[in-house]
Amino acid sequence: MKRRYKDELTVDVNEKGVLDLDTVKGCSLGIKDNPGGCWGVCYAKKVADFRGLNFAVSVQRRIKGLTHARQLAKVILSYPFEFVRIGTMGDPSHAWLHTLTICKWLRGCHKIPVIVTKHWVVAPDSILEGFGKLGVIFNTSISALDTDEHLKYRLEQYERYKKYGKSILRIVSCDFNRENEEGKRRAEIQDNLFKYDKALDNPLRCPKEFDWVKRGVIRVSKEKDLNSEVYMSKWNKSTHTGDCENCNERCGVNM
Repeated sequence: MKRRYKDELTVDVNEKGVLDLDTVKGCSLGIKDNPGGCWGVCYAKKVADFRGLNFAVSVQRRIKGLTHARQLAKVILSYPFEFVRIGTMGDPSHAWLHTLTICKWLRGCHKIPVIVTKHWVVAPDSILEGFGKLGVIFNTSISALDTDEHLKYRLEQYERYKKYGKSILRIVSCDFNRENEEGKRRAEIQDNLFKYDKALDNPLRCPKEFDWVKRGVIRVSKEKDLNSEVYMSKWNKSTHTGDCENCNERCGVNM
């Protein structure tokens, strides 16, 4: 039986040098939408499965007292970059008010919170206004692989936050095969997404056995990712997929 995530807040600097602080671990609504996670190839779910954790249960992560807060702050204050990312191994939309509370605390550590979300739960205007006052940057995760319904909804949420703070599209992109009818349709959707004024390119990592690859809709190739090579559907070969230090955009902070 898989274990639930613990409810204690943690901070981790990943292999790419990004400091992740997840106010929520797990993604219950994402797994409800697709048992394999987004498009059936959710990296976070794969990591959770490998560790024996139940990714289908969203767990709020909390600060457990003053000593715990000081331990977290010590790590955050020593981090060399100006931001902290929220939403790596879970979607913060499952607990908007709690995430806002943690962002208020984070600003006391002199870091800019960057929220990565698919907006599974709609945030009230009052919550968005609160994030805006704190200078929180929103990365709305979206892809041409999404259903038309999801695309429309996430673009609406991206536009909603614009009146409160910096709103960015975090596009999970693919090298679509335009000679394939479905590939051509999805490529045109992707072209339109990249026309938005603030858009990040995040190439899809997926195996050769991925259904969209087998159907000829997208192409994959081995690409360098840090010190290893992984299968990636990378349409723009100049897109940075390495460490945070050498990234010009830094999750939109520098945009």
